[in-house]
This record gives sequence, C-alpha cells and structure tokens, in this order.
Amino acid sequence: MRIAFLAVALAALSGHAQAGPRLPAPGLYCPVGLGVPPISVGADGGLGIDLLDCERVRLERGRARAEACFANGGASVALDTDLVVRRDGTLLHDGVMFRLYTGPRPCPVP
Repeated sequence: MRIAFLAVALAALSGHAQAGPRLPAPGLYCPVGLGVPPISVGADGGLGIDLLDCERVRLERGRARAEACFANGGASVALDTDLVVRRDGTLLHDGVMFRLYTGPRPCPVP
C-alpha cells in the first residue's frame, strides 16, 4: 500500500514539474506609468505582446516563447522575449511593470 501511494505521489509531482510555469491570469495588463502597448493574455494560451498576436506561448526561465506570432499585415514570426510573472500577479517586460486592468478598454493614459 505504501509503495502504491508513493508511486502515485511521485507521478503527480513529476507531471506537475514538467508542465512548466503557466501564463498569468487572462485579461488585459496595462503598463504602469509609461505609454507602451498593453499585454493581453488569452484563456487559450495566447498572448498579445509587443504588438504581436501569439499562439501557444510557453514561459521558461523568465522568457515568453512561441513559434507562431502574427504582426500587423499578417507577417508570421517567432517570439522570444523577457516576461516575468511576479508573485503579486503583475508582469515585468522590458523593464516596465504591467497590472491586470478590469476597467473599460483601452488602458488609461499614464
């Protein structure tokens, strides 16, 4: 019985560790104090960042990566940029803090 419990516990832990960091809560994240474009996080794993619309984004070691992002005009590019999800839920990107915004769009002017 103990061996079965240990095996189940180890399997659960290893599966969670392989999943990697998750994207932050879905929504619109507005920059704090600067007039830069906001970051949008979709419930489906998409990310709008640096004026790119990205699919299936992965967070790894403080970086956001995606193989398919679309720019204005339809150009397809890969994404590899800094993005840190802080403990308080704010985002840090290019030295700018972004906070989840629940008011009417667009983001308030700084």
